[in-house]
Amino acid sequence: MSRFGVAWRAFWGLLRSPELAARWAAFLSAPVAAASPPPAAPSPSTTAAVTESPSAAADAAVFTLVLLQREGRLVDFLQEPLEGFSDAQVGAAARQIQADCRRVLQKVFGVEPLRQEAEGSQVTIPAGFDARHVRLSGPAHVEPPCTGVLRHRGWRATRADLPQRHPGLDPHLICPAEVDVDA
Repeated sequence: MSRFGVAWRAFWGLLRSPELAARWAAFLSAPVAAASPPPAAPSPSTTAAVTESPSAAADAAVFTLVLLQREGRLVDFLQEPLEGFSDAQVGAAARQIQADCRRVLQKVFGVEPLRQEAEGSQVTIPAGFDARHVRLSGPAHVEPPCTGVLRHRGWRATRADLPQRHPGLDPHLICPAEVDVDA
């Protein structure tokens, strides 16, 4: 499975499982190397920020789903079994959902491609390139500079401007149930 596929499954797994999210947060906060000197005792404000971080991150992730659901009905689409629909019906729905969710991504995150070249074009990877931004595939022992075919342009967020969420709302609620009552 590609790293994107693993990341996608991990993202949804972390959203669905508070236990998995807590284990992931503990993993991220674990020391990297045993040989490093012990960290200084954290101040009370630092401790509070570290303690609140996983919850705040989870709340922000859920709120991203709220925006994608509210504007594009993405969660409805992803949770809907599609077996009973024709390809034309799914395609028509997906076109509108994609346009609405794309608007949210641009408004809130400013998503833009990492590379400007067209996918399928020849690109040159210089020596000293940032391996966080480019994943090389192919022969295992090629040293940059090298050339190759751009298979995916990559994406980055230029900002993360989530609107303020009212503190009285349930941070785990994506969308309330809707009930049409009889008069």
